[in-house]
Amino acid sequence: MDTHIILIVLAAAFFHAVWNASVKSGGDKMLSLVGMQIAISAVALLLVPLVGLPHADSWPYLLASMGFHFGYYLSLANAYRYGDFAQSYPVARGTAPIWVALYGVLVLRESLGGIEWLSLAGVLGGIMIFASRRLGAVLHHRTGLLHALATSCFIGAYTISDGVGGRLSLNVSAYIVWLSFLNGVPLTLYALHRRSWREVAALAGGWRIHLLAGVLSLAAYWMVVWAMSQAPIALVSALRETSVIIAALIGAYYFKEPAGRRRIVASVVIFVSIALLGWG
Repeated sequence: MDTHIILIVLAAAFFHAVWNASVKSGGDKMLSLVGMQIAISAVALLLVPLVGLPHADSWPYLLASMGFHFGYYLSLANAYRYGDFAQSYPVARGTAPIWVALYGVLVLRESLGGIEWLSLAGVLGGIMIFASRRLGAVLHHRTGLLHALATSCFIGAYTISDGVGGRLSLNVSAYIVWLSFLNGVPLTLYALHRRSWREVAALAGGWRIHLLAGVLSLAAYWMVVWAMSQAPIALVSALRETSVIIAALIGAYYFKEPAGRRRIVASVVIFVSIALLGWG
């Protein structure tokens, strides 16, 4: 994988961890996600006239991704509700690349060399070290674990859908802008169904943080889908999940969640794997 693609995906990983932390810091996780998604849709709407339409072949994947993203948001909100940030984030993100890698190799026939397989295994192994630190505690709170695992399934599904859809769109920017705009519709309707108009309208009071999280989320996924149009989806997916390192730092220093030597080891494993991927 080219160095500039690696750097772009790593920047996306940083943005992703930051916006997830902003959702975790909110009082009502679902409303925090709704506020962020409304901001994303508003920004995307402004960009629609500039990007045009993606190719017709990509629309089935775009619409499928809408459904997967909706399930992802619901599961993510519950994962953060029942588990701490440094626990839920690695479990949710760490298992998703496994499904993506299997699909990319078996279905899309993406070919990976020996060094790429080794670096992929290293990244996934490091991520799972993060997830396993609190696995014993998670098993005593099975609801949080189940929501985190459900989140990983939705992540894998929309990653595959968008990886293929982005390639078929012939215009990655148009694909991402339209997906980002339409994603806000089901989540907002769901919020209006489950919450009062007054609660949803109150999101306007925190528009600055919602806008910041929305811009970071939009930029992060834009980078990732573009990268998946340039490199194997499995590698991009795994590399994006290095955001668990940033999430661990945020969890330790901002949320005051426990950190230990195991996370240091995991960070070293992931760092070496990324360096190996760039060298390969």
